[in-house]
Amino acid sequence: MKKILSLITAICIMLMTSVTAFAAEVPSSEKVKAQIDGAAAYITKDVQSYGVDQALDFCMIADSGADVSKYKDGFIKDVKSNLDTNKGKIVSAYGENLTTYGAVIIALTALDEDISDFYGYDIGKAFLAMDPTAEPVSLNYYRIITQGAFYCENSNEFLTKVCDTYIANHYTKGKGVDYYGYSCDNTAYFIDTVSYGYYATDKYEDILKDAIAVLDTYKVDGGYCFNPEYGKEPNADSTALALMAHSAYIADPEHLDKHYETVNSIYADLCKFEGSGTGIFTYDGDDSIYTTKEALIALSYYYWDVIFQEIPDDEPPTDDGETTTAVTSEPTTAKPKTTVSAANTSKKSPATGSNAAAVSAAAAFIAATGMLAVLKKKEK
Repeated sequence: MKKILSLITAICIMLMTSVTAFAAEVPSSEKVKAQIDGAAAYITKDVQSYGVDQALDFCMIADSGADVSKYKDGFIKDVKSNLDTNKGKIVSAYGENLTTYGAVIIALTALDEDISDFYGYDIGKAFLAMDPTAEPVSLNYYRIITQGAFYCENSNEFLTKVCDTYIANHYTKGKGVDYYGYSCDNTAYFIDTVSYGYYATDKYEDILKDAIAVLDTYKVDGGYCFNPEYGKEPNADSTALALMAHSAYIADPEHLDKHYETVNSIYADLCKFEGSGTGIFTYDGDDSIYTTKEALIALSYYYWDVIFQEIPDDEPPTDDGETTTAVTSEPTTAKPKTTVSAANTSKKSPATGSNAAAVSAAAAFIAATGMLAVLKKKEK
């Protein structure tokens, strides 16, 4: 909480001063939103329904803000049935595990459901009753666990134990995460994961700055590579995950112009890997659902960077994320990135404008990023 408040203070200060215009080209929010929708359509093209066993995929799509109305009722029904059958616990085909809980919580939050009173069940309480030191099947799933925990009330101790376990068992300063070797992808997932602990508890700043530095050692001409030991060719997966990580955590929130220049540049590189349709991304030249999933996560984070770069000084966003003139596309159906990552707590620094307008913009900004909505969820 202290870290969130300190960032808000920094934002207010920046909004009351002039900053240099961003040098990197800014895409339109319409383009990024179209890519999000295109990616979701491609991923779900053969899917008839989602339930608890498919929560890992569904939470990613629902959280992106893509239209999931055709799957909403079926998912909610399956979650309720699962809770009824298992006496208030979530038990998937893979057993009762942290990842499924996290995924269900993320999905339900995106669907505007109350996880603390879902048909009388407190899903968050059942989740937090589990062992936070239990490792997921894949280290990449840690980000699902910490995001899910972030949405639960009284979860800071649990969240800290999850992050501490991940760091102690798998992170080496100056090298990153060792998961079948070191790679850009491993470290990018780590950054997104631990950013939730950072914003909830005011811890992990040093290790996140180290991880960002490690991540950027994988930057090559045209994007990011997986590991230079295996070749320095950029690929869509690593480039997308680098975009996700840089959007999730900003090492220097007082210089947002540098942040925007970085993410805009990574986004431009990612677009070079777009395949046969809008939002469809490739692996080794061929359309890939797996790559498109990773790109979807990145785009759903980056979308709000674009939104706040489009906002003129005198047109701050309203509390539902819309703007009156600058953003002509419809916002995503989800709340404006209720993942309270650094990108979503440090969005816009207008170049000019009066102090009064700046303070107003700051207040509107905080609401637009979903900050207040998330804090209210945690305080229920």
